[in-house]
Amino acid sequence: MSLAFNPSFLFRPIFAPGRLCSTQARTFSSTCPRSSHIGSKPVPVPSSISLSMCNPARPRTSRSSAAFGQPQLTVTGPLGKLSIDLASFVRLTFEPTEGGKSRIIGADLPKTALISPNLSPSDAPPVPYDEVTGPGTINVTVEDERAKKQRGTWGLSRALLANAVSGVQTGFSSVLTLVGVGYRASLEKDNTCLNLRVGYSHPVLIDLPKTKTFLGCELPSPTEIVIKGIDKQELGLLGASIRKWRPPEPYNGKGIYLNGETIKRKEAKKK
Repeated sequence: MSLAFNPSFLFRPIFAPGRLCSTQARTFSSTCPRSSHIGSKPVPVPSSISLSMCNPARPRTSRSSAAFGQPQLTVTGPLGKLSIDLASFVRLTFEPTEGGKSRIIGADLPKTALISPNLSPSDAPPVPYDEVTGPGTINVTVEDERAKKQRGTWGLSRALLANAVSGVQTGFSSVLTLVGVGYRASLEKDNTCLNLRVGYSHPVLIDLPKTKTFLGCELPSPTEIVIKGIDKQELGLLGASIRKWRPPEPYNGKGIYLNGETIKRKEAKKK
């Protein structure tokens, strides 16, 4: 029996005609596949919190091609107030708890055109604002959930709003711990300056913020620093600026630890 070589076998198509795979992806869910898990969470607003939105006059920059500025949201509470700049495509819907109709904050506000950079925003005429008061919840949405820029700003806007509400209601605090022989801290100049002794030949003097969002600094012990404020970003930057003078080192474990952080210890090389 002789075996004949069939060259057509090498050129046989893998897929038969009419049986090609479809290029359309099957959708297993009717919900939007690009929703933000953080941005879709509602933000609770207590009864002691009020929110007001306006379109303030902003100076025109040389690189800006927009005709109108961004809206601004002001959150007021028992400890103070914070302002947040929102993107023009972000929508805030307030739903009162004790009955009432939900509405979009600032939906009827007129847009404010950009002013000349030579003028000060304080010289501009006053603008109207829209104010709501808790209790209730706020839902953050965007115009187009499929746009990459709007989808990225969605969760950021919700996080900034939640931090502002928590800040003016209860405030934030950060704890720094000094670990090392002779490491200690003290307050000087009527509690406006922090003096650190962290292994240098000279003391390290740090001026504390004098803003309305900074609530103060306390020293429960010479090796423990507690800073308080309503602005989470400002508090984080202040804690990082204190920590940078002596970051924790992995061999002996000496340094300034922020909020109970842990580091991976290393063993010194042995000869």
